[in-house]
Amino acid sequence: MSQINAPDGTPLLYDAYEPVRPYVAVLLLHDWHPQADTMTGVYDQLGTQLKAAGVAAYVLEQRGHGRSGGQRGHLSRFSQLLGDLQALRRAVRRRHDVPQVLAGHGFGGLVVLRYLETQPGEAPLAAVISSPWLATRARPSAWKRVAARLADLWPMLPTGRGSDFMTAGARAELQWAQRAVLADCRRIERPVLLLLGGADHVTDTAVARRFASDLAARAALQWFPELSYDVLATPEVRAPLLKFIAECSSSDLAPKND
Repeated sequence: MSQINAPDGTPLLYDAYEPVRPYVAVLLLHDWHPQADTMTGVYDQLGTQLKAAGVAAYVLEQRGHGRSGGQRGHLSRFSQLLGDLQALRRAVRRRHDVPQVLAGHGFGGLVVLRYLETQPGEAPLAAVISSPWLATRARPSAWKRVAARLADLWPMLPTGRGSDFMTAGARAELQWAQRAVLADCRRIERPVLLLLGGADHVTDTAVARRFASDLAARAALQWFPELSYDVLATPEVRAPLLKFIAECSSSDLAPKND
């Protein structure tokens, strides 16, 4: 377990899986579940497998989650998450000065995609996104939509329970980010691997597939018809993930000053 400080001073913790001489580093952002332990067996298994393949892996506990600081289930500004990711990138670079691949699942995938759209001067090697929160399959209930619209008046109003808990302010920020990512997708210049499950009942995979189509040659789509939202929990997904990372690392795509 290691710690960094976000630009606003919030302490953020991350777990590191490091081989002796990694050829690339993967920085992974987890899904939204502020009331649960973010470091589940899925991330530990993935980190261990990446390490065995010669890849350094770093799993950040995002603000408001797990052992990291921040108000549970709340976001003041979505842009804070981009600054948190930037702080992690700098910390990882000090540990191993190798090309970086950004990875995110669900909510974490939304953060990575917005980072790619808004940080052209800090281009990573590539990105891996699973089940991104670009749109939900089920429309939020009416009162939650109203709460998001009133977030300026009552940002800390709690909405949702358990793993779905978030404040009205967080809900408004996430909805803004979803619209922004879809609108600005053509700003993404690095290769992106999208991992989607056909049995995903959480996100709207049709929106994600259209997003991949809009990215054109920059996106590779892996479709798993039988898999659910938690695609990273399935070992069969990790083979194409590792192949994608290896192919990007062996090409001439790596930025000279990551």
